[in-house]
Amino acid sequence: MPENKTSGMILITDMQYLTSKALKSLLTSRGFTVQVATDGKELRNLLRKFRVSLLVTDHSITGVVSVEELIAIKEGSPGTAVLVLTSGINQMQIKELHYAGIRNVALKTDDRDELIRAVDAALKGRQHYSDGVMDILLKKQEVVDASGLLTKSEVDIVRQIASGLTTKEIAVRKQISFHTVMTHRKNIFRKLAISSSPELVMYAIRSGLIENIEYHT
Repeated sequence: MPENKTSGMILITDMQYLTSKALKSLLTSRGFTVQVATDGKELRNLLRKFRVSLLVTDHSITGVVSVEELIAIKEGSPGTAVLVLTSGINQMQIKELHYAGIRNVALKTDDRDELIRAVDAALKGRQHYSDGVMDILLKKQEVVDASGLLTKSEVDIVRQIASGLTTKEIAVRKQISFHTVMTHRKNIFRKLAISSSPELVMYAIRSGLIENIEYHT
């Protein structure tokens, strides 16, 4: 069993009471100092107040912390590691976290020893996916419904890119700034783990966001 060799506090952010209570009990029994935040506001307050070595959170729970907020936390507190502990995740979501620089993921169904290994690796700055997460990664990749990852505005921009509009033309049509469209594009590419417009179009066709006939029109 890994030993606690890292000072500093572990901050758990999860709206599921039993998850937070059980994880706090497990970690304090291992000698860690643990605090729990039940929402985003409390999380930000604790981050300002304490030196947090590790943030453990479930980004998939609405109202807790988004991937974008996790990126901001990592940029604002480089010394704070992030472990995503979630009840469910798919390949595309794992890739989204990976491209966001978050490469420590475990499942709430993992056993005690696996959770301790995940925490230990994150604290030591090592990439770690639990066995359950690795099983998901190693499964034959399927196209994920991108509409579940993208906002309504992002889906609309994907469709306009597929129709052949330039970034400037999209900005004019949507009556938003060029910079805003570029930000949307960057977020879309990161969420879908792609790097070019042609790749985006093909993904949108395969996932059903657009029909093939729309693209060739």
